[in-house]
Amino acid sequence: MANQHGKAAAAAIVELMNGRAPQPVTMANTCYSFVDADNVVHVASVHRYDGEKKTMVTVPGSGGLSSQANRLEGVYANAWAQNIWNDMLT
Repeated sequence: MANQHGKAAAAAIVELMNGRAPQPVTMANTCYSFVDADNVVHVASVHRYDGEKKTMVTVPGSGGLSSQANRLEGVYANAWAQNIWNDMLT
């Protein structure tokens, strides 16, 4: 989520520098945790900006978590890592 927050902040700064109001964004979060070398669990959620509360809030019904650790989630976690590193470092 930090990657998305950085992009949202940069976009808001660009909008402000050009005399425009920043637009609210929706952000997704997925957190993977390895329980051993191969098996992984995850928790996921989607968040939107709430103007009244002036903060991000979880979108109702958007969350999810693994029912149990498994190898397929390990594949997903490694793919996520490769994608985020490519996004940030290239």
